[in-house]
Amino acid sequence: MKKSICIETIFTEVPFEERFKLVEEAGFEYIEFWSWEDKNIEKIKELCEEYHIKIASFSGDRTFSLIDINEKEKYIEYIKASIITAKYLNCSNVVIHSNALGKDGIVINDYGKVCDFDKFSTAHDILKALAPIAEEAQISLVLEALNTLVDHDGNYLAYTSDSAKLVRMINSDNIKILYDIYHMQIMEGNIIDNIRKYIDYIGYIHIADVPGRHEPGTGEINFINIFNVLRSLKYDGFIGFELFPEKKSSMVAVELLNL
Repeated sequence: MKKSICIETIFTEVPFEERFKLVEEAGFEYIEFWSWEDKNIEKIKELCEEYHIKIASFSGDRTFSLIDINEKEKYIEYIKASIITAKYLNCSNVVIHSNALGKDGIVINDYGKVCDFDKFSTAHDILKALAPIAEEAQISLVLEALNTLVDHDGNYLAYTSDSAKLVRMINSDNIKILYDIYHMQIMEGNIIDNIRKYIDYIGYIHIADVPGRHEPGTGEINFINIFNVLRSLKYDGFIGFELFPEKKSSMVAVELLNL
């Protein structure tokens, strides 16, 4: 397993560009962040080289929705731009979602007047078109289901089974699930059984405890057992720590690295 730390949520006591140094000092090799268009990509590449850090993932679709048939071409073009950015940064994963997200992760449009069949069909067609593009670029598009009860009211993909159906139908090694333990504990629980059930489709894992989205040990999830299961399954993908620390970031980073 490769461990990544999200610099959108950790080390936020200093400006964004100063977090790279703190990541290196904490012993992490990989980072991740959210949107890329609002950042100085050239500077990020420079900082990664300076501090010997690699980028595990970033969000690639915040502007458009995977389930909006009227945005199909725009979505595909935006993901192409995200893939180009990922290649430039030597990043192997681009995170995608069903709905466009605004400030604080608010769902911009829940498409309440569109039936679920049409939403699913549109998502399938777009991912089918993107699969050969991702394969050629050797970039993985990791599809993240989000909770609708606490953070992302109105988001379409909210359960692992729905994401897995899409990924299974696309049948590409470069279209996988991003399994977010925080979101899925809220929506469906049964974390260990679902990891075992869907491990072949999981390409990335996010970690935060419930409630509060803080570091492991602050809530109800038994991460020791979860990590033991991942090791037994020989999971060799990324574990991304996308969480809001209760304690000082530097202390939490050390704890996360030793999980």
